[in-house]
Amino acid sequence: MKYALILVLTAVVALGGDPKPLPNQAGNDDIEIAGTVILDREECRKALGADLGPGYVMVRIKVSPKTDDGIQVSPDDFTIISRKDGERSQALSPFQIAGRGAMVLKRAATQPGGLGTESNGPVWGGIGGAPRRFPGSGGGVGNSGGVEGGTAEAKMDTEKGAKENPMLEILKQKILPEGKITQPAEGLLYFTLSGKLKPKDVSLLYKGAAGRLTMDFK
Repeated sequence: MKYALILVLTAVVALGGDPKPLPNQAGNDDIEIAGTVILDREECRKALGADLGPGYVMVRIKVSPKTDDGIQVSPDDFTIISRKDGERSQALSPFQIAGRGAMVLKRAATQPGGLGTESNGPVWGGIGGAPRRFPGSGGGVGNSGGVEGGTAEAKMDTEKGAKENPMLEILKQKILPEGKITQPAEGLLYFTLSGKLKPKDVSLLYKGAAGRLTMDFK
């Protein structure tokens, strides 16, 4: 009798409230997304097969269409947000990270006899228009003013005959494919976020052809 009563009460509780979305998953009638956030630099290196440096986070994502017509998907559909301070980063393309047209910081040496210029990491326009420097030989993400040893100046890296960054091809191979899909598609999404974060501290926002979704992590 007690066992039967417990089952009835469990059913009543289950029907009495809306089901909460599961961590690492989100979906609606048109699309299902599932993913894992990768915050540790070493884990990012393992997932990509190469080291991007500090300041990057990744999401291993799987997108599944739920209609016969399929769905249009793009890395541009995704934004990651830190619930600690509200910092956001839209998914970056491989060309923004390692393309020839990426912005770079060049600093003038302040010591006599020093090198004329030194390239640091690429610069990308951050939140509110403030430039954020991608990781490079000159330091970490988030520097937008002077850099140690001289004054920073942002320029387009347009040097003729420059060799293509080998990282570019790796990033292109691993990224979530863009286009219309009728079958599940998987890949990586690349972002920048500052500070020490745990999976529970970030959420992934989707805004695309299938509407809007929010995915939390555990």
